[in-house]
Amino acid sequence: MLICIMNDTAAIVLATANARYSHCAFGLKRLWAALGDQRRHARVVEFTLRQEAREIADALLAMKPRVLGFGVYIWNVELLTRVIRIIRDAAPDIFLVLGGPEMVDPADAASLEADYVIIGEGEHSFASLAARLLADAPPAKKIIEAAPPNLDTLPEPYDAYTDEDIRHRVIYVESARGCPYRCAFCLSARDEQVRYFPLEPFLASMNRLLQRGARRFKFTDRTFNIKEERVLAVLDFFLRQPYPDMQLHFEIMPDRVSAGMFEKMAMFSPNALHLEVGIQSVSAQTQRNINRNQDVEAAMETIRRLRNHTGATLHADLIVGLPGDTKDVIGRGFDMLVAAQAQEIQVGLLKRLKGTAIAGELGRNIRFDARPPYEVLETPTLTSHDIRQFKRFSRYFDLYYNKRNFSETLPLLWESADRPFTAFSALADYVWEREQKTHHLPLVRLAEHLYRHLVAQSVRSPAVLARAIEGDFRRLKGRRDKLPFLSQ
Repeated sequence: MLICIMNDTAAIVLATANARYSHCAFGLKRLWAALGDQRRHARVVEFTLRQEAREIADALLAMKPRVLGFGVYIWNVELLTRVIRIIRDAAPDIFLVLGGPEMVDPADAASLEADYVIIGEGEHSFASLAARLLADAPPAKKIIEAAPPNLDTLPEPYDAYTDEDIRHRVIYVESARGCPYRCAFCLSARDEQVRYFPLEPFLASMNRLLQRGARRFKFTDRTFNIKEERVLAVLDFFLRQPYPDMQLHFEIMPDRVSAGMFEKMAMFSPNALHLEVGIQSVSAQTQRNINRNQDVEAAMETIRRLRNHTGATLHADLIVGLPGDTKDVIGRGFDMLVAAQAQEIQVGLLKRLKGTAIAGELGRNIRFDARPPYEVLETPTLTSHDIRQFKRFSRYFDLYYNKRNFSETLPLLWESADRPFTAFSALADYVWEREQKTHHLPLVRLAEHLYRHLVAQSVRSPAVLARAIEGDFRRLKGRRDKLPFLSQ
């Protein structure tokens, strides 16, 4: 268990389960900051998905809260559902309040046995509700649709980060809310407009975090590079900081990067910038289907320029299962990203996020798993077999490419077929046939499969392939394992 904010009393407890320890529940910190004078009676408590429901419930019950708020997300809804039922049975007098992206449908909310559900940006709504509940004046209305708060006056949450957070975890920050795009698969499409936090107070908060020792910042802005003047001001601020170990994560639209942004990004030291670059699909028809407007050629040129002229790490996304996309279209997008040399390429499955257009009429002919994370199972243009293949492809590609385990050998793999997608698909099939699993694969086994597959493809002589595999393997710190298959 990780407790980010500790107080002597716990009349109000805000809780969630993060995917891993390094993540921090930024949304709960926002709620805590907005509580005003009630903060002295409040606690923020964070767990991880590795913990058991009973363990989490017992920890929360021990705090004896009167109001217990949960942040519910696609990754934790199953675990928190079990936690909530345990707490409801053990302490029916506790007011249970739910919020978060999973709470957009009143019917789903009712099934979780909550007393109240807040839909939308809940800072002010939760503070008001908690005050009424503690005053024994509970409102009759159980579903609360929160109005977007005024960002000019919303209290900043950054003092809620503990020293432990700053030492060991990614620090989430937010300079804007909303997105100018209306992509059918994305929750941000529900936002009516992009709203900005006042820049000077925001940068002052960043300065305080830096002075406390924060070095890893992840911006939650859905599209960071919208307003050039603000982008340049934020980049300038961080460029002035004398911290060589600083890392910044931004999500950008690659066809909207200006010359001025390029110039600033090129000034950062290698690996200081981690840029999440949304491609999703390279098909013009698919983009129209999902209400996305992107110049694919301009996006690829941006990736190449960023790769060649900056020290940024580029993480590019493709989505499997979008309406109209075929296996060949997805493969073509993959080939383009490999050619552009993005350091990380995520080939992820489409998810049926509640409240999106994909979850409604647009996705009526797409079959999704009914259980979280609601991944696509079949589409009119992709069979269930295709989807399973892509899921294996994605996992193996993470292990071989995205984790940079075989950066010397993989260029030889591309020589084994007429296109990278065909080459890696063949390797993925080869590994699956021999392992029948995608997790808990030792690096030695991955190295052996890659070597034997390349030998079978007659890409180069076994001696050349052995040197490449050995070079990759020994380049990794602490690797003393023997590679007996290289001498067979």
